[in-house]
Amino acid sequence: MLGGEEVFVTQKTTRPRIVVGVNHSPAATAALRWAVGEASLRDAAIEAVHAWQWSGQHRASYAPMGTWRSHDEEFQAARERTRRIVADVLPSAEPVVAHGPPAQVLLAHSEDADLLVLGIRSPAPGVPATATPVLAACLMGARCPVVVVSPEMLPAPDLTPYDVTLSGAPIR
Repeated sequence: MLGGEEVFVTQKTTRPRIVVGVNHSPAATAALRWAVGEASLRDAAIEAVHAWQWSGQHRASYAPMGTWRSHDEEFQAARERTRRIVADVLPSAEPVVAHGPPAQVLLAHSEDADLLVLGIRSPAPGVPATATPVLAACLMGARCPVVVVSPEMLPAPDLTPYDVTLSGAPIR
């Protein structure tokens, strides 16, 4: 009882979910690798998310038409590239490719997640890392913890299950 009221404790019945931002960079691949290790510790599902925007909406009207790809062509290319990158790390995962600004897409997909994992590129030696606008927006706006991974970070250890039998002398 809490303050005269009965408080019910419920147990979460769904599997924890880790959202990973995937933007085709070495930093994003490092973040995905780290998330795989963390997911094994938490028995969590991983959702790899790539935010995509059609380049045609930002082209000048006088740009040569031969260089334009349709909305669908660009989306399919982004989806296939994202699938290949994710499959190298997590073959069983089907990534989400969503249209929109990266920070908005990542924040929307991590709304009810347990963790958001993002990559940060490594600065030159001796230079401190700085947050990109997307990273800063996610750090400020996420409703879940955010982990930032650089390619230099060691991935989470491979936790191979094994059987352990303990024995000892009887206690007298």
